[in-house]
Amino acid sequence: MQQVTGKRLQVGISRNDRMLPLFNGEMSIDGYDLEFVQAEPNEIFGRALRNGEFDVTEMSLAAHAILTSRGESQFVGLPVFTSRMFRHGAIFVSRESGITTPEQLEGRRIGVPEYQMTAAVWLRGILHDDYGVPPHSVQWLTGGVNKSGRIERLELRTPSQYKIESIGPDRTLDAMLRAGEIDAIMAPQIPNSFKEDGQRVQRLFVDYRAAEVAYFGRTGIFPIMHLLVIRRESYERDPELALKLFNAFECAKSTTFERLYDADALYVMLPWLINEIEATVKVLGPDFWPYGVEKNRHVLDAFTRQLRGQGLIEGKLDIENLFAREVLAT
Repeated sequence: MQQVTGKRLQVGISRNDRMLPLFNGEMSIDGYDLEFVQAEPNEIFGRALRNGEFDVTEMSLAAHAILTSRGESQFVGLPVFTSRMFRHGAIFVSRESGITTPEQLEGRRIGVPEYQMTAAVWLRGILHDDYGVPPHSVQWLTGGVNKSGRIERLELRTPSQYKIESIGPDRTLDAMLRAGEIDAIMAPQIPNSFKEDGQRVQRLFVDYRAAEVAYFGRTGIFPIMHLLVIRRESYERDPELALKLFNAFECAKSTTFERLYDADALYVMLPWLINEIEATVKVLGPDFWPYGVEKNRHVLDAFTRQLRGQGLIEGKLDIENLFAREVLAT
């Protein structure tokens, strides 16, 4: 049995390489014992938001920002960005719809797991900014992609000009796409219809990597999906925890990168891993997954602008309000 040597903190988080040195006990935080509860992100978010679980937790950037704007957040954020991902490859269209360009999505029926989810916010912003498709011009259908029953994690509060409808507890977006009831799906999950044969359903951006590289070249944005947050009462009892956590997770990320770039023996089972790292650095720069507020201010500013433009927040949301004051200088 592990000996408890400090304050015990329960941390809800998904499993990924950036956290492994902490998961494995190679690194620790002086004065604290971290108990990791690992699960899929959506499960972690739900348990944290609905059940009040975890002292520290991974959280949807959109959920944290929306709740903060409403004055209803139970959390204080850390600029530890546990998930980032380009999302051009997450738009799937029915071949029968005739849609071959992003501009043709205007006026269509598009499925999303949740209107307020971070990936959907980024994608709607890209469609609006780069291709002239206003969010209010689309009929949005919300629900599970391959599994029925998904609902919005947060109460949906949007102006009446936005057309958003739930598909109900018994249907899936993938089935509706197969049947021609919707024209497209925007989702992190790959629809089963695409995985099965790729004939009836295709990606809107066929060469999505090229589209994402071009997007980064124009904007300098590598989209943030999730961040780490501390439950407010835990933070208020011990404000020093914020910077200690930030430093520990920054160190874990740096250690993992060094291992990934070790050509002696591959750290993960990708045969051209070293080549892929070098290609990524060439496009995104050597610090391609930065933590910290200042290194990510332009990304966070863009995201809050999209939240406002999509009717998800009212008024101004300062970046500083999202994070503990002890980490604002990072």
